[in-house]
Amino acid sequence: MISNSRKFVLLLSGLMIISLTVNTYNFGVGDNTSVHANFDGEIQEDSAINDIPPMTYLVDYINNEIRQEIEDYGIAGVTVSVVQDGEMIFTEGYGYKDYGYATPVVAEETLFRIGSISKTFTAVAAMQLVEIGLLDLDVDVNTYLTEFKIPETYNDPITLRHLLTHTAGFDVSSSLVIFESYEAMLSLEEDLITNMPDRVRPPGELTGYSNYGSSLVGYIVQEISGKTYFDYIEDNVTLPLGMNSTTCRQQLSLEFLEDMSSAYYDIEHPGYYEYFSLYPAGGFTSSATDMSKFMMMLLNNGTYNNVTILEEESVQEMISDQYSVHPDIPGVGLGLYETDYRNAHIVGHGGDTIFFHSNMMLFPEENFGLFISYNSRSGIFGMSRFVSDLLENFYYFNRVVEPLENYKQRANMFSGSYVSTRRYYSEKDGVDILLWSQHYSVNISTSKGYLQIAGLDDIDFVEIAPYFFVEQTGTMDLSLFFKTNENEQITLMYTSWNTAITTFEKIHSSYVNANLQLGLLILMGTVSLISLSIWGIDSFFRWKKGKERGKILLSIPKIWYLGIVTTAIVTISLLMKINHETIVLSTETATAFQTILFLPYLSIAFIIGNIVFTFFAWFGAFNQDKKPYWNLMTRIQYTVLTVISILYLLFPIYWNLFVF
Repeated sequence: MISNSRKFVLLLSGLMIISLTVNTYNFGVGDNTSVHANFDGEIQEDSAINDIPPMTYLVDYINNEIRQEIEDYGIAGVTVSVVQDGEMIFTEGYGYKDYGYATPVVAEETLFRIGSISKTFTAVAAMQLVEIGLLDLDVDVNTYLTEFKIPETYNDPITLRHLLTHTAGFDVSSSLVIFESYEAMLSLEEDLITNMPDRVRPPGELTGYSNYGSSLVGYIVQEISGKTYFDYIEDNVTLPLGMNSTTCRQQLSLEFLEDMSSAYYDIEHPGYYEYFSLYPAGGFTSSATDMSKFMMMLLNNGTYNNVTILEEESVQEMISDQYSVHPDIPGVGLGLYETDYRNAHIVGHGGDTIFFHSNMMLFPEENFGLFISYNSRSGIFGMSRFVSDLLENFYYFNRVVEPLENYKQRANMFSGSYVSTRRYYSEKDGVDILLWSQHYSVNISTSKGYLQIAGLDDIDFVEIAPYFFVEQTGTMDLSLFFKTNENEQITLMYTSWNTAITTFEKIHSSYVNANLQLGLLILMGTVSLISLSIWGIDSFFRWKKGKERGKILLSIPKIWYLGIVTTAIVTISLLMKINHETIVLSTETATAFQTILFLPYLSIAFIIGNIVFTFFAWFGAFNQDKKPYWNLMTRIQYTVLTVISILYLLFPIYWNLFVF
């Protein structure tokens, strides 16, 4: 049996890959305020933040855990650095940077790809320009763009604050992002123009993790500063901090190439060096010791080694909540986000490429920071386990759980499937939206008043405040928060382990149950076509023998039944087509299915006709000799088909296709 803790690690790993791999509500983000919505209850917790453990314990944990992970997951190499109170108190390399030649990882020298932690450097650069008045967090970004513009899809413009908090409202960019050769890449400007995603919602409403948005910030830094992005970062961030082993350039110098770690699918199968077209979002390379300097700068309010990179006010704005949905759901800062767990307040950023998996964790209250990076694809599992076990080993947590009085009656309203806002909103070349959503969704079921998440079936969540759920034993710091629309329908979900940087939207039941649609289509089609075929063959021979000539009345009910069969097939087929082209949300019945909304009403007309003809058939209504239509078996058959047609009504009713 897999323990609940291990199950959580595995689920977290999958969600991190979904959320962080470089591959209508008004939250007032543009007003520079934090917002806590839909919450009016207090959470009772019996928990305490321990001090960071003594170095001996911490080093023992890091050494033992990483060596075990290397063995468990087949990881080639890992690098770590730890800082506290303005000093690097520990750094170490584990395993190999080149497994084939048994070349070890050296924390002071070996370079790792840090993925989306790059976004934090981009945010620092933007905040520097804000400090000197060249940029404004709350001005339309089109003000700074000259070679292209962001379409004015909505009344409200996109601002830098939206881009830095992932609330700009972009669809996922179709850019490939990662390439095996430098020549295959577009320039940053070309990529931003060619692969500009659609705007799918007004800015400031929801988070939707966006590499495009972060790269747009980097491009604006380049445009406004008058320097290339590479030069600006080196001149104003990395070199002043003494980060001489850090670069965002995609073509490494010979010196950097010598120190660069190889990438691995697994220890027996090397990967390749990854080139990033959207490098402000994920293209940085660094060492563990260099990252310690960056962490110390942030923890010391913008200053390291007597060099000030940012003003204290800017750093505090970066680490404070700019977007928040609930006091107990981690919020989003500017280029950073919270990953609070077991009552530890953590600010930082994760970074995942195909092969490298990294995390930068800052504990501001304790002036403590930790950076870790893996050079193998399976490192995603090791990193998640490392972070989870670290907090569970050194941070005490226990929550007093007092369910709402009517929690059992309310539970069913939250069940269903929820899909991440970091996904395609409309059909893309070569992308099956239905298949795509299965990898980006969270499924919620209910049992005895508790909520359960697919993949964590042994963990129950209970509602303790309106729309807020926690793990019911109080021993695991896991929580869910749901939001409603103006009609009190559940539309959004947030999880404490995925942070508010990712919003989950509730999917319409028709989209979730596509297989049910197909099954119903096959059942109705099979039964109906067999029956109609039998009728057709029988009628042909009877007509040929002259037995039914002049008895058109006996054929009309059978022809009429074709109407409901045709309507059902067309409705279900179009619905399935819509499902493959766009993910239908729970509130989008009328808009998503507007092309077929007349069909359910047409089906009612055919069903009423079937019921009338069934009555006529049994009692011989309008028949010249007043005898029942057809023989007994045919009447039974027609009655069964009429019942099936009535049951079909459950389909449009269940999918809410009747819009009044």
